Amino acid sequence: MARPKNTSTNLVIKKRLLFIFGLIFTLMLLLIIRLGWIQIVQGPELQKLAVEQWTNEVKIDAKRGKILDRNGNELAISASCERVDAYMRDIIAEEEKNPNIKNEMAAELSKILGDSEESILKKLNMTLSNGKPINSVTIKRRIEKSQADEIRKLKLPGIILSEDSKRYYPNGSFLSHVLGFTNIDGVGQEGIEKKYDKELSGKPGRIIMETDLYRRELPYNISKYYEPIEGQDVVLAIDESLQLYVEKALEDALVENKAKGVTAIVMNPKTGEILAMANKDDYNPNDPRNMKDYKDFKDVIKSWNNKAVTMTYEPGSIFKVVTASAALSEGLVNDNDRFTCNGSLTIGGRRIKCWKTSGHGTQNFAEILQNSCNVGFMILGDKLGKEKLYKYIDMFGFGKPTNLDVPFEESGYVRPINQIGPVELSNITFGQGITVTPMQMLTTISTIANDGKMMEPHLVKKIQSTDKDGNVTTVDEIEPKMVKQVLDENVAKMMKEYLEKVVSVGGGANAAVDGYRIGGKTGTAQKAENGRYAPGKYVSSFIGFAPVEDPQLAIFICIDEPNPNKYYAGQIVAPLAGRIFRDAFTSLNIKPQNGGKYDIEVILPSVIGLTKVEAEKRLKDAGFQCEIKDEGKVVVDMNPLPGISVKSGSKVALYMGEGGTYNNKVIIPDLHGKSAKDADTILKSLGLKLKSSGDGYATNQSPEVGEKVPKGTTVSVQFEAFGD
Repeated sequence: MARPKNTSTNLVIKKRLLFIFGLIFTLMLLLIIRLGWIQIVQGPELQKLAVEQWTNEVKIDAKRGKILDRNGNELAISASCERVDAYMRDIIAEEEKNPNIKNEMAAELSKILGDSEESILKKLNMTLSNGKPINSVTIKRRIEKSQADEIRKLKLPGIILSEDSKRYYPNGSFLSHVLGFTNIDGVGQEGIEKKYDKELSGKPGRIIMETDLYRRELPYNISKYYEPIEGQDVVLAIDESLQLYVEKALEDALVENKAKGVTAIVMNPKTGEILAMANKDDYNPNDPRNMKDYKDFKDVIKSWNNKAVTMTYEPGSIFKVVTASAALSEGLVNDNDRFTCNGSLTIGGRRIKCWKTSGHGTQNFAEILQNSCNVGFMILGDKLGKEKLYKYIDMFGFGKPTNLDVPFEESGYVRPINQIGPVELSNITFGQGITVTPMQMLTTISTIANDGKMMEPHLVKKIQSTDKDGNVTTVDEIEPKMVKQVLDENVAKMMKEYLEKVVSVGGGANAAVDGYRIGGKTGTAQKAENGRYAPGKYVSSFIGFAPVEDPQLAIFICIDEPNPNKYYAGQIVAPLAGRIFRDAFTSLNIKPQNGGKYDIEVILPSVIGLTKVEAEKRLKDAGFQCEIKDEGKVVVDMNPLPGISVKSGSKVALYMGEGGTYNNKVIIPDLHGKSAKDADTILKSLGLKLKSSGDGYATNQSPEVGEKVPKGTTVSVQFEAFGD
């Protein structure tokens, strides 16, 4: 009877063994699966975490490319320096051993870096939004190598020093609005630095190295170094020498006119290259956030604006070049047309005044441009009509950016044509009711100077790269780009001749430079504020080009809110234009005509009564040649007669005698457009006297031009201030 009992017991034991075996098998299977999961599925991630524990990766910023002028002069460069970063995990681990470690580190770093202990400690105690410690924090950027070496000697836990670069502008505020600046991370914020940030930045590199507990590099580790790719250099069309001249002229003009601001741009009208661009006041891109001269940071930000492209204003009479070009192009005006100005004109029931309220009288087309007569241009506007005028406003590019390669360019404002009535049309003809930018007006005068061809303006001439051996390779060269033919070539040539007269005898007379033919137009406009014209606030402008026969320069200048006691552009901007033209001719080596002899008409001075030597010297100094006739000690007559306008370099016949009888006659010269000082000098050189009335420039004279009068005659001259 015992066998059944044993069989039952054995069966139980077998079941238990099977259960235990199954359990062990299951556990082993789960363990194998888990190990497989860890090794196969989680392996790469765990390996990555392990590598991170004993390796450290440091980003190496690429050296930013240079910004150069057209002749290779450095305008913006990057200097090598270092940075200090803290890895908080290591500092926190050390803090378990030394609870005061952060305070000690802050004290040591403060001595070397010059920052306060409090500011450094604040960075070391930074946390994430959830309250957990931050992974890493930058203690300071752009420190000197000597400072970095001192920090290395301290062997502080978690402190890493690595390469950094500092942007430096060697000329301070020079060209600041064009260059712009970078932030602490080396990212362009304004100007060329922002527009060409991608080209200048390059590609960062990195170092991967094995480190100890304190992030110190191990001597036996295998490091990986990925070299940064340096940024490319940007070469500007700017001429540093000319830019210096322009900035100095603007600084003087800002002070002399007690102005809010002054802006100037110089461009090659044939290529669209910007040779100089400046605004005063300016800022120092090495320290662009300096609050020293400002009460509010908003004013600091405003100081960064490049007004050459961001300033929008009503241009006033310089816009008359658009109206005049439109009328000529449409065949609606010629030299036989006459325009009568009585000081105002009633349009649409509204009386609109000319700047000269007494009127200009009857004038031809050239004279309404020379005199900047508002009434004459209102009459032109009526002939044109709004559709034809708007056709040329659009063709010249108003209401659109010029595509200059800078950020934040404004477009100006052109009122929709369906909102234009007779009054609005009249105002636009002389530059009111429309807003423009300096760059648009410069492009307009450049188009006229370039025989009607509009070129796209550009600041950058080329992009280049330099290898380790110093070899320079051009990556991209910006070729001159013609946008369109705006005016017929013959129309543009006529406009150039008319605008030359504005400078030679009209409101732009103070822009004239001896030996050079210059064309231009002045404009004085009231500033609009809150929908009304602000009393005593003006923007005075000049646009021009030279030499007329072969234009190589076009310039725009404006003075914003000059002293209201003297604000006409002919008085304050035209002389500034003359100075910039003169400096530009010197800087760019543009010679006067005829190899240095002035190919302009000059009033022939009197040398009658002088000895042969004295007479020859005076005439040669004035640019004339002498031909001696007859024998004698002194000049008794000359041909042509004194006072006549002849081309400099012409031959003058001197008749010699013993001095008994002199030809006492001189020709009354043309004094129109001359200042009182110049008129007096000319008359004295002829032995004549001046009787002046009024202020400004000569508009009428008696006796008439060309009359023969004896020496000693008094010439009465009426002077008036040009309104534009």
